[in-house]
Amino acid sequence: MKRLFPLVAACIASASLAWADPQGVSDDTIVLGSLGDLSGPLALGGVPSVDGMRLRFDAANAAGGVHGRKIDLRVEDMKYDLTQAVRAANKLVQRDRVFALIGTIGTPPSMAAMQILDKAGIPHLFPVTGASIAAEPLHPLHYSLYLDYQDQASGAVKYFVEHEGVKKLCLQAASNDYGQEVVTGVEQAAAALGAEIVLRGSHKVTETDFAGAATAIKNSDCDLLVLGTTIKDTIAVYATLRKLGWDKPVVGNMVPYLPLVAEAGDGVTEGLYLVTPYKIADFTDGDPFRSKFVEDYRAAYGREPNVYAQNGWIAAELTLQALEAAGRDLTVESFVKGIEQISQYDDPFDGPDFSFSETKHSGGTALVLVQSQGKAWTVLQENLPY
Repeated sequence: MKRLFPLVAACIASASLAWADPQGVSDDTIVLGSLGDLSGPLALGGVPSVDGMRLRFDAANAAGGVHGRKIDLRVEDMKYDLTQAVRAANKLVQRDRVFALIGTIGTPPSMAAMQILDKAGIPHLFPVTGASIAAEPLHPLHYSLYLDYQDQASGAVKYFVEHEGVKKLCLQAASNDYGQEVVTGVEQAAAALGAEIVLRGSHKVTETDFAGAATAIKNSDCDLLVLGTTIKDTIAVYATLRKLGWDKPVVGNMVPYLPLVAEAGDGVTEGLYLVTPYKIADFTDGDPFRSKFVEDYRAAYGREPNVYAQNGWIAAELTLQALEAAGRDLTVESFVKGIEQISQYDDPFDGPDFSFSETKHSGGTALVLVQSQGKAWTVLQENLPY
């Protein structure tokens, strides 16, 4: 069972006043903050994520708010720049005096923000990252939506070993903290399942030429390639391998799970597998909630929603549920207890459900295996074990 580390306990003790008498709460308003990327390299996810949150909070406010209080969401565009993220987090804490931070985009900004928020006793909720640091080690102010990159890698290895008879693995991962989490997940799963890692490759996320890496993979005797890649490098590695005639399975994670990856080029990612903790919603299936969501999103923002918009909506919805459970006498302590009461929340976008508890601060409960088929992502298996 996970436990609070002594340093964590000390941080909470030093912020006890904030727990009892939180900032950002008045008779009629709750101030929340978000570190978004609205104009930087991750704006493709940052903008719709914020839009999804605003859509849900605006609807809640129109219905009277939570226990008579409206949600005031303050968003800072930190452009996925660490220096700007630190400055923005300090502003939200010290000047805007937010009650909680929600939906920080990216791992480095999340890590920087948590150091600031922890000292002030302010919750950091549902960042847009699958990094384990979002919810581990267990901390009473940290909550994540997703099963992390290690779990995703482990689920991928487990599936291909048990269902496809894979025995030898190749790894190609970005040379950063994200890539290392994928490597760790593969190593743990391989050790548990008796599989062998025969090749390890790494690269900078800015690299574009993967001829050498692909040749090394082709010349190895591995049965499966596991990727710890982002978007452009996922496409480049996969396309290069297929051009070389390597036809073994390749599997990645949630990071490249976007329509643009499945749609890339002339079907260059056809056959690529991903293991993800959520599903891209089908907005054409006639489901009443999803149909209304698309209609409302288009009306509010004049464009189509993507998976980041739906996950932003979920982050806002879970926050509202926790605020509702906390009651009118809102404190940080009653709020986090409200989060921990959320159990088996049914994802209205048809993904795995979400559950939290005192010892489980990562809400995801299952993984999904998808494959690029005909320039679209097709779900092959739900409730994938990890």
